[in-house]
Amino acid sequence: MQKVQQLELELSLLPKVAKKYVRWSRVREYLDSPQVGKGDFITEPQFYKLVMKAGSPQAEKFQDWVTSEVLPSIRKTGSYSVQTDPMAILATTFEALKQQEDKQEKLEQRLNKFEADQEIRSWEQAELLQLRRNRVFAVLGGKYSQAYKELSSEVFHAIAKDFKRQFSVPRYNALPRKYFAEAKRFLSLWEPNNLMDLAIRGANQDQTA
Repeated sequence: MQKVQQLELELSLLPKVAKKYVRWSRVREYLDSPQVGKGDFITEPQFYKLVMKAGSPQAEKFQDWVTSEVLPSIRKTGSYSVQTDPMAILATTFEALKQQEDKQEKLEQRLNKFEADQEIRSWEQAELLQLRRNRVFAVLGGKYSQAYKELSSEVFHAIAKDFKRQFSVPRYNALPRKYFAEAKRFLSLWEPNNLMDLAIRGANQDQTA
């Protein structure tokens, strides 16, 4: 901490007249601190406020250093340190960039995981239902087969039941997006159990008999 009156004299926040004195009203306004007065100490943030408003050569030199060197360094590397060795500066910059890349990668991973854990979109559900319909048609021998007329309800129910069991979901649109591709393969390759397969074969044989 620094004493206010000494700091005011050093930074020329005083009126430029022969006799120097502190304008406390101006100081209190700068610091937004109506109680500060002679002999008081101020905090580091208050010190910076006064310095950045001052017009003395010392203050202007500090202002130039902060705005042209310190702040740009913090913006570019995330920190500021006094280094003169070019290799050390390069190493610091590289480390800052690497940390920034690591943060970006972790953020992207979190976003990808969040996206993958979301339920499928409506158009993805429609695609799954179309695949289910096509597979049922194929298994039954076509939409106009005898097996379709007799067993389509049971087969639709069976494929839906197997799908929900396979992916542990109560309905199609509850499927996490990360399983969407696997779900499409499952529906495209689905086969009925042996008992249902025999019933399908029997129904279609009766049609051709």
